[in-house]
Amino acid sequence: MMTTRTIEATASHEGKWWEISFHDDDLDTVTSTRSINDVESMATDAAALWLDVDPATIHVHVTYALPEAYRSSWETAQKKAAAAREAEADAAQMRRTVIANLRADGYTLAEAGKLLGLSKGRVHQLAHTPSAHA
Repeated sequence: MMTTRTIEATASHEGKWWEISFHDDDLDTVTSTRSINDVESMATDAAALWLDVDPATIHVHVTYALPEAYRSSWETAQKKAAAAREAEADAAQMRRTVIANLRADGYTLAEAGKLLGLSKGRVHQLAHTPSAHA
């Protein structure tokens, strides 16, 4: 059975080229390609050539470096999106709780719907949606 060696690499956009650098003590080289679509195959070929091994015996895991000019905005957007998902989940749980409480107090689906500005069908749907926190 052939074992596969995993090698870490980073691809960064430099002018018109994608520069690929390796994070491996045995690979003291870099390579480049014009197309992002060729980065992984170019990295694999370069690593195999440098190490004098069959390309099938290595796997190069490439991390693509986001330019610093965009990193902060991207990370902020990702955090905001995660916070929005959490807020939406909390709001959904609160809606289900209100409906459950109305139903427990004897309100019909139609009555709860009128009070909440929802259709009877939507109230039924929310009343029978399992809690994500359960």
